[in-house]
Amino acid sequence: MSSIVDVWVYANNIIHSARQLVNDGLRPLGLTSAEGNILLHLLTLQPTALRQDDIVAELEISKPAVSRALASLEEKSYVRRTKDIEDKRVSLVRLTAKGLQAGPAVRKVYNEVFAIAAQGVGQAEIEEAVKFFKLISENYSRARGEKKRGNGRCSIT
Repeated sequence: MSSIVDVWVYANNIIHSARQLVNDGLRPLGLTSAEGNILLHLLTLQPTALRQDDIVAELEISKPAVSRALASLEEKSYVRRTKDIEDKRVSLVRLTAKGLQAGPAVRKVYNEVFAIAAQGVGQAEIEEAVKFFKLISENYSRARGEKKRGNGRCSIT
């Protein structure tokens, strides 16, 4: 009989394998999966400039990791960071012409990885999986929120 531990094992395998496939696909562009995830997010929302803190929140990546990835993307001329005119503490991130030009290649890598994941999986199964993982995600988010508000302990109910 399967347990939540099996879910954990398979989820870790999915994340690790997908990251490797994305890294392999992005390597010819000189990008890592961390950089690719940010680029894909910016490409989805472009031409909107995003606050660096919004990238942290929306992708649920640590501030230092986002900062490192953005510094690298900036060095490679894929993005440009500027200070917000109204609030100089805020960094705004925009795609450069090079970042926009790389869009089709970046999307292709991710679409190929998504296609591999979808092999042999029906729409009903996808919908059930989304509901299942959404519930687990909400459980973890709630526990993290309780830990922040409380005494450092997560309540499990």
